[in-house]
Amino acid sequence: MDLNSKDKGQLRDYWKFQYVKYRSSFKSWNQAICQHILSHPTFQKAEKVALFYPREWEVNLIPLWETRPKACSFPRTLVKTWEMKFYTVNSLQSLHSVKGLGGILEPLEDKNQEITDFHSNDLILVPGFVFDALGSRIGSGKGVYDRFLSREGRLAQKWGVAFSPQLISKPITQEPHDIRLDGLITEKGFIYF
Repeated sequence: MDLNSKDKGQLRDYWKFQYVKYRSSFKSWNQAICQHILSHPTFQKAEKVALFYPREWEVNLIPLWETRPKACSFPRTLVKTWEMKFYTVNSLQSLHSVKGLGGILEPLEDKNQEITDFHSNDLILVPGFVFDALGSRIGSGKGVYDRFLSREGRLAQKWGVAFSPQLISKPITQEPHDIRLDGLITEKGFIYF
């Protein structure tokens, strides 16, 4: 498929259709990605780490939460405002009761502590459909992460997390509201921007 890096809809569809042929590798790739992150000093020293609960085509970061549950948090999206907030969870069971935007499991707002004020020693791990080698990404199209990263997350380290086939060689067209990442982790290792 000849990808048009300016057509975000086509790039999203590309991964939605492609991931099925890689699914058998996800378990080993997830383990490698989590191991890369777990051994990185930025993760080890971060006071706050923002994770995401995976959809079937995304990297599963639950092993990170299992090693540092008090430091890690998960997002909840307020659909009326498209605002995203992060919450710590005492148990993954609390994520299994609420489905939010796109059917993604979310923490209960009233049973978990909201995390605010992400600083330069904190880490935000960002999902996406497609990434390029310059720090751009294609998300779900609602701008939820870009809004969060431009405000509450502007000082923190921002790393994309993806499987290597999600990395494309052509630059993704950036719009003024798009926030560039500081790095990308795949099963093959780190790319810094």
